[in-house]
Amino acid sequence: MLTVNNVYLESTDKDRLKTNAMLYSYFRTALRSLLKNKVFSLLNILGLAIGMACCMIIFQYVTYEKSYDKFHPGYEDIYRVQYNNYKNGTIVFESAAAVPAVGKAMKENFPEVIDYSIAYPTSGIVTYKDRNFREAKIQLATPSWLTMFNWPLLRGDINTALEGPKKMVLTESSAKKYFGDEDPMGKHIFWSNGWFDQEYLITGIVKDVPNNSHVKFDMLASHASLREPSDGSSETAWGWYDHNTYVSLQPGTDPADFDKRFADYLYSIRGENFEANNSLQEFLLQPITDIHLKSALLQESEPQENGDAQSVYFLGILAIFILVIAWVNYINLASAKSMERAKEVGVRKVLGAHKTQLIRQFIVESILVNLIGALLSLLIVLLALPYFNELTGSILSLGLIFNSGTWILIVGVFLIGAFLSGVYPAFVLSSFKPVTVLKGKLGASGSNVTLRKVLVVFQFCASVVLIAGTLIVYKQLTFLKNQDLGFDMAETMVLRGPSVIQVDSLFDNYLEGFKNEVARESSIMGVSTSTNVPGNEIFWTNGAKRTEQPDTDFKTIYNVGIDFDYVTNYEIEVVYGRNFDRDFATDSAAAILNVAATQFLGFESPEDAIGKRVTHAGIEKEVIGVLDNYNQMSLKSTVSPILYRLIPSGNSFFSLKLQGGNAARTAEAVKLAWDNFFPGNPMDYFYLDSFFNRQYAKEDQFGSVFSIFSGLAIFISCLGLFGLSAFSALQRTKEIGIRKVLGATVPNILLLLSREYIWLILISVIIGVPLTFWVMENWLSNFAYRTNIGWAIFVIASAMIFVVALLTVSYQTLRTARANPSNTLRDE
Repeated sequence: MLTVNNVYLESTDKDRLKTNAMLYSYFRTALRSLLKNKVFSLLNILGLAIGMACCMIIFQYVTYEKSYDKFHPGYEDIYRVQYNNYKNGTIVFESAAAVPAVGKAMKENFPEVIDYSIAYPTSGIVTYKDRNFREAKIQLATPSWLTMFNWPLLRGDINTALEGPKKMVLTESSAKKYFGDEDPMGKHIFWSNGWFDQEYLITGIVKDVPNNSHVKFDMLASHASLREPSDGSSETAWGWYDHNTYVSLQPGTDPADFDKRFADYLYSIRGENFEANNSLQEFLLQPITDIHLKSALLQESEPQENGDAQSVYFLGILAIFILVIAWVNYINLASAKSMERAKEVGVRKVLGAHKTQLIRQFIVESILVNLIGALLSLLIVLLALPYFNELTGSILSLGLIFNSGTWILIVGVFLIGAFLSGVYPAFVLSSFKPVTVLKGKLGASGSNVTLRKVLVVFQFCASVVLIAGTLIVYKQLTFLKNQDLGFDMAETMVLRGPSVIQVDSLFDNYLEGFKNEVARESSIMGVSTSTNVPGNEIFWTNGAKRTEQPDTDFKTIYNVGIDFDYVTNYEIEVVYGRNFDRDFATDSAAAILNVAATQFLGFESPEDAIGKRVTHAGIEKEVIGVLDNYNQMSLKSTVSPILYRLIPSGNSFFSLKLQGGNAARTAEAVKLAWDNFFPGNPMDYFYLDSFFNRQYAKEDQFGSVFSIFSGLAIFISCLGLFGLSAFSALQRTKEIGIRKVLGATVPNILLLLSREYIWLILISVIIGVPLTFWVMENWLSNFAYRTNIGWAIFVIASAMIFVVALLTVSYQTLRTARANPSNTLRDE
């Protein structure tokens, strides 16, 4: 005898079996439908697979770009101190490097400041036994650098490793490079850069810095090793602003409120100094997670690696566009095929199928298509990621895609996409009345056709935006690289100056001997030395004013030390006065300004500055020449005011002007001379054009990525258009046959079948052009120098859309138009 529980269990089992059988039936029918319509199924699956793959790759790239510095514990409460300097109420500069005193002042006077840390970036030649390398990523850091950021220390004491002078912590890679399998702890390493020429004790080994860190280092030296500047110690100076300063705050602290309160405190202790000099210092807290994408200040830690938030958001929107276009394809093709499946629906309804069952059936079909597309997209991602990483310099991997958070997003996107792309066709198909269908009286639904047209307009409007946007990006990049920069950087080989100098008093002799030696090479036209070269950010600044002005008018100006040949070698135009000249012994006390500096210092005109005196770093100098403005940095920034001093023995950069010849042989000849005059110094050189253009690396990457994915989006749109045109031509086969019998030509038929799409594309262009103009104008506003968009861009983009669309449509329509009418009418 069955109990109530047994009856319930038996009923539940039956319901479960019934549900399983129903689902099996749905999937079997869906699979049969896919196999029956192979071309349409392939178009849908391929479009969805490419769309999902693009979306996954771009999403991972965007996620990676936004992940910078989030590996630090408590990163939400760590800030970099931004330093803004004002003179006479006008901002002079905005710098990522602050003065060393600010961190200590915040910690000692504001209880919400848990800790602060300072890092001074520098470089030099590091030697251990017979191994020596030029190191570009050395940070002189306070002991709290390790504890506040919690850099994972593998060896040593995290609290004392950077305590006191002449201590050094190496990354794993650096330790391996210098010591191999030898234990570096307790060993000494020699570091020279012309300032810090001394041995350092190895007190720790830290893990290599992750790629998604805004600041990179290979070595950490103790900040206490710094020489004291003239205005105080290395941690209490208010005027030496080369130090990156970070603070960690108590959770919940409002940074904007903190900025205001610190400004009040600063004025209370330095207000008299500010008023006496008509100046003002401002310190603002900048979240470390904003630095990579939202910061473009002076003295950024890694200025060439910093990204651009707007570009990243553009790519995120592009990913959504691509995926939506793929879903639109499915909706378009499924609704277009509804007429063909009408009889199937009628028969099912006559046999007792309910509308809800039919809706489930068609949604299952959508899920199956999206599932196959998703699996195929993973294969595409696997194959495409290495090429994408090479293109963008990223380190994306499938491991990032397979983390739990990403999986939730992927599954969510898949389910949403399957539902959204399946729900409209499902409701359209399930709404057919069996009597009307089986009598053959079902016509094309007006709402169905209208939706398809709207979706086609959306796809090609997006295509117009993408094509025109890509052309504008490339036009801007070409504009930046082909502008007259005001100097000649072609065929210029630049050597980084020596750091290890055995006999300082004889350096001038070594330098002159080196110049004479390399000048004997027929491929070298000239040699010059300087403290800086174009494309390298100037860190050397001093106060300057016209000598007759009061001391309150001192302004911070950039300095470059050059020799007699620098201006000539770089072909910089002397617009007024003259260049430094060996025949004038007084030039050591002279100065040259660029046009921007004459305006900055308040001369009536560039010509007016000639013969006038300026006080610079406390020393009077006569202005003997004015150089035309040239772009020291990229065209993303404006020309800065620069004062040039004569330093014939400057040892930061040696610029060699070449005149063709074998570059490799020239480099070998230069190295022989280098090793002869500067032994113990590894020769490090670059070619100026590549060095300068590296500033556009991020824009180049953005242009390449944007154009590739835009092309894929357009390709997906064409897949859908190909399917729609093929179906439309198939539906009108009988009509075409009759028209041909009545004398219509193939061109007539082509125009007939293409006319609808021409109108849709025209509407897309009308909507897409102003939208593109608005979006790209906003993007171009980020550049100090920019191209004009012009109407030619939109004409080209529109023409490309028309050509691509008509070629896509014409293939199938031409095939139908050329068919023999006797065959088509017989089939009907």
